[in-house]
Amino acid sequence: MSDLSIATEELVQRTFVYEVGLREPILAMLMTEGKVSSRGGTYITYDLVKDDAKDEAQAYAAGEGLTVAQSEFLDQAKFKYKYVQMPIRYNVDDEIQNHLATSEVKRHDLVTLITERAQDGLRRHLTVRLHTASSTDAGKYVQSIYDACDHSRTYGTVTSSTTAKTWWNGASLAGTWADRDTAMTVELNNLRTIGYIVDRYVAPGQKKYCFLPEGLHSKVRGILEGKVSYQMGTADNSKMAKFGFKSFMYDGVEYIADSYMTLNSQTDYLLMLNPDTWELRLHPSAAFKVTPFFDQSQVAGGADEKVARIKFAGNVCCKKPNANFWNSTAT
Repeated sequence: MSDLSIATEELVQRTFVYEVGLREPILAMLMTEGKVSSRGGTYITYDLVKDDAKDEAQAYAAGEGLTVAQSEFLDQAKFKYKYVQMPIRYNVDDEIQNHLATSEVKRHDLVTLITERAQDGLRRHLTVRLHTASSTDAGKYVQSIYDACDHSRTYGTVTSSTTAKTWWNGASLAGTWADRDTAMTVELNNLRTIGYIVDRYVAPGQKKYCFLPEGLHSKVRGILEGKVSYQMGTADNSKMAKFGFKSFMYDGVEYIADSYMTLNSQTDYLLMLNPDTWELRLHPSAAFKVTPFFDQSQVAGGADEKVARIKFAGNVCCKKPNANFWNSTAT
């Protein structure tokens, strides 16, 4: 059956039953923590203080002179705006038989549904991109969580390695900045150690979220259920559980089950993120904006249909990768 015949069929329940819902906890984290901003500009840039002055301090004895040296303290990360568009289209049948029809004829407004699903589809696309490493730093896709948390790569035009600019790598459990894909057992000591290294370079009291595929989330929950400091999330508190996510607290970290990681075969991934280091930057001129519908029948040779698009310009940026952790072989 076509969408039109389904949406105008009589004697059925007048509500849609959504079969395609998917929870998006990382986007929820960004919105909950106020890390979505709308600002213009050609690029998204962050000025980075990459070093301190401790090596300039000089112990001296009476009569010794001052050795003058000047280190380079600054670097700059620069991210491109990435562009995404989503089409919205309905034809003359949809308009005449549904959109303009009386409520006695139709049970749903199909055009409204098409628009809503397009908006939801664009948000879902962002979830896919957040979980998909970009091919290059300068590619056309919105950059992912994994781009930021990886080791030895170019991110925001800054190139890191195991020996150079290690402060721009994601956190390393072994301190080698080369162990992102080294097998790691999910157990209490490792979870605590990850929390310690994520905390090293951030202000005290900042939140930490650990995103896990459902299998690993269940395993960690089983390990911790007997612990005094284990606390289940509830729907009426400030945690992600209020949005319906499976969530619990342990040792200052909120552990969240991410269904997308499971469905995307990322069943051995573990992410621990500090939300204060992230930003979803939207350009004001294309922040999920819907253009007016254009009647294609006004153009010679055009079909009798109306077309609009939703426009997105922005990027997901991390300004402090070393306060975030990713392991791709956790068991």
